[in-house]
Amino acid sequence: MSKRKPAEFYSAADQLLDQQEFVESIERAFKEIPDPRVLDNQSYPLTYLLIMILAAVIAGANAITQIHQYVCVKIGLFQRLLGIEQPPGYLVFWWLLVRLDPQKLQETFLHWMKELPTEVKDRIIAIDGKRLNGASKQVVHLVSAWETGRGLLLGQMKTENKSNEITAIPRLLNTIDIKGAAITIDAAGAQKKIVEEIRDLGGDYVIALKGNQGHLHDEAQNFFEQARECQYEGCDCAVAKAIEKGHGRIEEREVVVTSLLDWLDCRAEWRDLKTLIEITTQREVKGKTSMERRYYISSLAMTAEKAMNIIRSHWGIENNLHWTMDVTFREDDCTVSTGNAAENFALFRRMAQSVLQAEAGGTKGIAMRRRQAGWNDDYAVKLLGMVVSGGV
Repeated sequence: MSKRKPAEFYSAADQLLDQQEFVESIERAFKEIPDPRVLDNQSYPLTYLLIMILAAVIAGANAITQIHQYVCVKIGLFQRLLGIEQPPGYLVFWWLLVRLDPQKLQETFLHWMKELPTEVKDRIIAIDGKRLNGASKQVVHLVSAWETGRGLLLGQMKTENKSNEITAIPRLLNTIDIKGAAITIDAAGAQKKIVEEIRDLGGDYVIALKGNQGHLHDEAQNFFEQARECQYEGCDCAVAKAIEKGHGRIEEREVVVTSLLDWLDCRAEWRDLKTLIEITTQREVKGKTSMERRYYISSLAMTAEKAMNIIRSHWGIENNLHWTMDVTFREDDCTVSTGNAAENFALFRRMAQSVLQAEAGGTKGIAMRRRQAGWNDDYAVKLLGMVVSGGV
């Protein structure tokens, strides 16, 4: 009879496999998600299929065919983890993603997010939308909430098109904790009802103004033009500047803020409005220069340096979430669009991104860590252990 290996010689996978509660922990993690399959067609427990899908996406699967291929290649791992004998067929995964309730899947995801420690002192939550261009048969537009300090997705909401972001943003805000956080939104969020919702939920806002916003945008533009002409003398303005150079580009930014708003007739229409912000960006790329001015409103009384930091942080959702989805997870190449498949697959991608993010920290190296999860079963099991233990 072979002797049992000493604990120090056990791999991460061995140690997790030795714990009988692994399967039970999976069931606890996904217990709130209803099974969309008919009772006489459930060869595999729903929880097993969900953990296989997530494991595959973490390890580099960017399409349903790749999920199936991964499970077939790694069947030995899933035999040890879950006790299954044969890999599920492709259609098992396809039908599940088509029929699964994305709202329940997101609720589970949000529950995991709430378990994470919040060590960031000044929380900045960026709200932004992204269309799933690969889902050609139907328009799938997702509005996401991204906590810039930790680099983590807090939630997402599906809309029929970009114009419906106005109604989706309040619903999304109500699914996450924004108390004490600064909420940044582009010009689509320059709506009085959205401002009211943010303040009711205990958050502050930093929202861009659009050119057709009317009176408020024009008043802000006119004020800063006059202030600039007199070099900000007697205008109660604070100014901060920054220059960045790299990759053949020079970018200069000037941020001007004012909290002297007694002259603004429409101030009372925007709840707790305290600050107007102007940011001027001048870029020089390959000898060509361009300039852009944008205007923002905020319920925060702040320095120009803080305003610059918050506005720059908002771009993190584009650079770190949308870019990662497009480049690392190949989101726009995924053409699944039947039923709920596009939205569910998008959720699994974001779950995988959050797992990898939480495990190592930082926003870089996600592609490398996905490859590592595909090559190294110990690392893959470690990541799955974070999920089922509620430590995502």
